[in-house]
Amino acid sequence: MLLDNKTLLFSLVLISGLMAVSLAVVSRSGARDGLRTWALSMGLESLAWALISQRGGIPDAMSILMPNLLLAAALAMKLAAIHEFQGRSWPRWKCLLPVALMLALMVLLEYDDFRGRLVYGGLIYAAQMLLIVHALHADAELRKGRAWWLLGGVTAAMVPILALRSLAAFFGVDHFATVEGAVAPNTIQLLVFVCLMALNLLGSLGFVLMEKERSDLELRSLAMTDFLTRALNRRAFTERAEQQMALAQRTGQPLALLMIDVDHFKQINDEHGHAAGDSVLVEIARVIGSNIRKQDTLGRYGGEEFGVLLPATDQAGALVVAEKLRKAVEAMRCRVKSKSVSVTISIGVTVCLANCERCQSDLHKLLGDADRALYQAKHGGRNCAAIVPVGCAVPRPG
Repeated sequence: MLLDNKTLLFSLVLISGLMAVSLAVVSRSGARDGLRTWALSMGLESLAWALISQRGGIPDAMSILMPNLLLAAALAMKLAAIHEFQGRSWPRWKCLLPVALMLALMVLLEYDDFRGRLVYGGLIYAAQMLLIVHALHADAELRKGRAWWLLGGVTAAMVPILALRSLAAFFGVDHFATVEGAVAPNTIQLLVFVCLMALNLLGSLGFVLMEKERSDLELRSLAMTDFLTRALNRRAFTERAEQQMALAQRTGQPLALLMIDVDHFKQINDEHGHAAGDSVLVEIARVIGSNIRKQDTLGRYGGEEFGVLLPATDQAGALVVAEKLRKAVEAMRCRVKSKSVSVTISIGVTVCLANCERCQSDLHKLLGDADRALYQAKHGGRNCAAIVPVGCAVPRPG
């Protein structure tokens, strides 16, 4: 026994309407996260299904032409919402062209050509859904999460279902030959309506979860990142150092640590102000970050002190990197109140070997060696690098 399509249409009206209201209420005013645009698309869908449910009781222009335009506009708004979420301007031709094609289709087809409307209208809807799936899949950052699978999967699943309905209408299935056919009980329409309810529920849930994933990522980034220099903060840098030490032990590769301190930083603050000091720290972090490898790690260890982890780098290589960073910072010029401020750095270098007991114990010993090396650099005239010799460089057995 088939479910009554009128009941299913009422469910679509209710689900879409409630989803629209809920998302509109929780969306932030002025935020360009796409949530309000998605809520608008749900509102358009709710209105469209309400008009379709009255087919035969209101003028056909209101129950056929208007709902199809509203549904095409709703899908266009969903595509626009995804682009807003991604921080991009919405693609006007991808959003407006399907709506224009739907309008032309409704106007140009013969009044009683209900099959044609289902066939070509279904193709337009399917194309819009494919554009939505493509917009989701093309975002590499979005694909790092899982929520996009929910929205993309349920949207992609609608494409073959719409194609099935278009084929049934094209090959003359009698259910689609009259104006009442679109809401008359039949297996294909039942499948379409049930899947549309799933699309509204799961698609909207997927979009909200995408927002949550991004918020979680931003919170994690804030918890791990120094707010001023955008380098890792001390806690995150320490955690990364422990991970790198464990990896070095497993792979048998050395791990170098550089501790960097800005020379005479208090003098910069006293002469030029703390805002100038902040600008200097930001520029130093930028210069260091641009002169290390992708696999290296930069962190702000505290105040004017930075740390750099260099995986798979021996003593000679660490000294080369330290000298490169020292020269890069020395050549740097910061503009502060129309003045050019130059700074230098002192660098303490230490290296942990895979077979070193220090790497097999705790991070504090490695940090202690780097601090001692930095102390030597400071008392050796500053603007230089010093290294604590590795006292545990015992040849690996075999």
